[in-house]
Amino acid sequence: MKRVAPPSIRGALEDDLEADFAAAMEGIAVDELLTKVPADKAEAPLEPGSRITGTVVSFGPDTAFVDLGGRRQGALQLAGIDPVPEVGAVLELSVGGRNEEDGLYDVAPANRAVAVEDWSQLEAGMVVAARVTGSNKGGLECDVAGLRGFMPASLVSTWRIENLEEVVGQTLESLVTEINPAARRLVLSRRAVIERQAADARTKLLESLAIGDTLEGIVRSVRDFGAFVDIGEGVDGLVHVSQLSWDRVAKPEDVLKQGDKVRVVVKKIDQQTGKIGLSIRDTAESPWQTAAERFPVGTTVRGAVTRIAQFGAFVRLAPGIEGLVHVSELAHRHVRSVGDVVKEGEAVECRVLAVDPDEQRMSLSIKALAALAQPAASPAAEQQAVEEPPPPPVKRSNKPLKGGLGGGSAADRFGLTW
Repeated sequence: MKRVAPPSIRGALEDDLEADFAAAMEGIAVDELLTKVPADKAEAPLEPGSRITGTVVSFGPDTAFVDLGGRRQGALQLAGIDPVPEVGAVLELSVGGRNEEDGLYDVAPANRAVAVEDWSQLEAGMVVAARVTGSNKGGLECDVAGLRGFMPASLVSTWRIENLEEVVGQTLESLVTEINPAARRLVLSRRAVIERQAADARTKLLESLAIGDTLEGIVRSVRDFGAFVDIGEGVDGLVHVSQLSWDRVAKPEDVLKQGDKVRVVVKKIDQQTGKIGLSIRDTAESPWQTAAERFPVGTTVRGAVTRIAQFGAFVRLAPGIEGLVHVSELAHRHVRSVGDVVKEGEAVECRVLAVDPDEQRMSLSIKALAALAQPAASPAAEQQAVEEPPPPPVKRSNKPLKGGLGGGSAADRFGLTW
């Protein structure tokens, strides 16, 4: 055999070694090799019950094999999964235990039960399928793969269940909250799974929502300040009282009631707090879009005083259209109090001074009409004014005026000469 000398880092490789090296390094960047962390060091064990993203790489008869990153792989049971994912599909998964024989993790779709066979495969935080076998005063008796478990009544659901017998016989995906194999103690929580599913759905919905979206919703509750509307997946948004209608709404219960189906427009989204602002009035055309054509400047309009403020009175001309009569436009005289001139509910006539559809403002004047409505003189008064002669003119005297301190002029009294 040909003896090959150890390669020198200072010299070039022989032609055949250079060709082998080039073939092995084809498509691989040297910088990537230098910065890459070894797979053994990068791999860390996955905690049961944790959430992870995996990619489907192959299929068995009833199992999908998933790449979990690094050198970790998982086995996903396909029973009950519809539709079946394709190779390359990226899935959100819940992690179960690890099979030491084949090194595979048992995984399931997020918030779905992971298959278990005995106590050794159970760990706190896992989601398992619990079959309810009975009920008692404190909660539910469950069976998890032949293992007895208990679910307190407060952990059965997010709402109170009056009759626990209704749940007997059902299989509930539940979270393992406490496990003690020595004491054969297994405590489960269905409520934790429901809350986690709702949180996931809310996160996805918040990510998909955009300001201006129109949605269908159901009124869940009505308060003094507005109404909460369920827009899907248990996600509620608030319709403030000012967004219920283009017209002024004094009490939200006059417009909505619990259970009403409504269309809403997304007005505001707070990703940090998860709060959503909605509007019902924006599903209809704003009456201010045609306000300038309906109420031209200089025309006389009639409306009712809706409210009085220190600076003036608001007059409702049409649904959703209110104008302001400033205190300086109430009367020609000085007005100390707006209530001295107009009252709430009173019908008044005004002149339109200005219309701003963009700012939804309108300026009105009552005194502009009062100036034109001066009382006309009666015919008898006009005839009397014609028949009565004017008073005679007063004659002026050319004599010097008298008065002051004694007789004579001031110059004579003080010895002054002019």
